[in-house]
Parts: sequence; structure tokens; C-alpha cells
Amino acid sequence: MERKIQLTDSKSLLRKILMGAGSLVLFSASVLLLNLDLATFVSRAKEAGSVLQHFLQLDLTDLAEIMSELFLSVTIAFAALIGGTLFSLIFAVFGAENITPHRYLSYFIKGFISIIRAIPSLVWILMIVASMGFGTISGLIGLIFPTVGYLGKSFISSIEEVPEDVIEAMKATGASKIQIITEGVFPCVSNMFLSWIAIRVESNVAESISLGIVGAGGIGTLLTRAIGSYDYPKISTIILMIFVTMLALEIVVNRIKTVTK
Repeated sequence: MERKIQLTDSKSLLRKILMGAGSLVLFSASVLLLNLDLATFVSRAKEAGSVLQHFLQLDLTDLAEIMSELFLSVTIAFAALIGGTLFSLIFAVFGAENITPHRYLSYFIKGFISIIRAIPSLVWILMIVASMGFGTISGLIGLIFPTVGYLGKSFISSIEEVPEDVIEAMKATGASKIQIITEGVFPCVSNMFLSWIAIRVESNVAESISLGIVGAGGIGTLLTRAIGSYDYPKISTIILMIFVTMLALEIVVNRIKTVTK
């Protein structure tokens, strides 16, 4: 006697149908509210081929300048990463509930980091540029804030995952607060810290490039000028160099994450 196994029950099937129908309704409503001009899109789609041909060309005459500005963007990203890491370590030591001197201090630091995380990187850089003017310093300071927001929260979460037995055992031996942190807590979370930092490297470089578009300096500024002058070969060259840089960073980051596991 054959036994039939029902893989999907009627309730699950109905739920999937309703979710699909709901998604379709939301998509249709969004398209209608946006008032998209599909006729213009279709008429200009014919020009996509010629535009693409322009992008397939490269302009290597300014390669030295492109590499210099790209190096500047990467430098800003790493400088912000180092500065953000230092601030994040300080916040983590005082913000993690299992090692903080006072729980209200922990609440304050966590709230402060939450505010930083709630504000997008672009808003931070625009506020800094408005107060300090255009330039790499504005980009550096503006990028430190989201770095602290990401690493600060990650570091605090990692420290709070340290077993309480480790801290209690060191207290029982008469270890000072600094010894508990440096010799008990940090060795337990060092690999996790390195993983968080490695992940943040890619984000910092990507954000440093994009922040350059709003006047923070680096390759983003050069890309904005090329776009403004419709210099398609130069745009393609800049994008290619950015792609190669990000690919190399991803390989290095993946290697670091593999080693720290």
C-alpha cells in the first residue's frame, strides 16, 4: 500500500498565495504612486546600446591621478577605521554590562551608539562639511562616526557574550579591573574583534568612495567631475579601478576571516 506524503498543507499554500498576491498589489501600487513615465523609458531604451559603447572605452591618460585619488580614498577609510576602532574599544569597555563601572553608564553609551547608527553616513558627512568645509578632514571625521556606530555595538555585544565564569574566576584571584579586561576579556574576544574590523574595512572603503561625491575628497570627487563632463571613458576607467580595489579587499578580508575563525 502506497503512502502519500503531503509536502505542503493547505494553510501553508494559502499563506504563500496571499503573500504573493499582497506583494503584487504593493508593487502595483508603488508603480502607480511613483507615476513612472514608461513611454519615455521605452523611447530612450534604444539609446542604451550607444551609451554602452562609450562606457566600453577606457581612458588611461589620467591613470596616475586616478590611482592617487583612489589611494587617498583608501587612506581615509583606513584612518577612519583606526580612529573608529580606538573609540569603539573605549566605548565597549565602559558600555558592556558585564565589565562596566556602572550600569547607567552602559545604558548611556548604548543609547549614544544607537543615535550614531540611526544617522546615515551621508548625513554625517554633510553635517561635517557644512561646519568644516570640503576636504579630506571632513571625510575622515564624517566616516569615523558610522565606524564607531558599527564597531561599538559589535564590540559591546562580543564582550557581553564572554562567560561570567571567566570574569568571576579572575576576580577571585584578586585581579584588578584592568587585568580582568586585558588578560581575561580581550583574549576571549580578540578573534571576534578582528572579524568585525575586517568586515568594516570593505564598508569604510565603499563609503569613502561614495562620500567623495559630496565633497569629502578622494576618487569620488574625481568620479563626480567625470560624470559632470560626460567623460565616459574616464568614468569607465575609474569604475574599473574601484572594482579591482574592492575585489582585492574582499579577497584579503575573506582570508582574515578564515584565519580568525
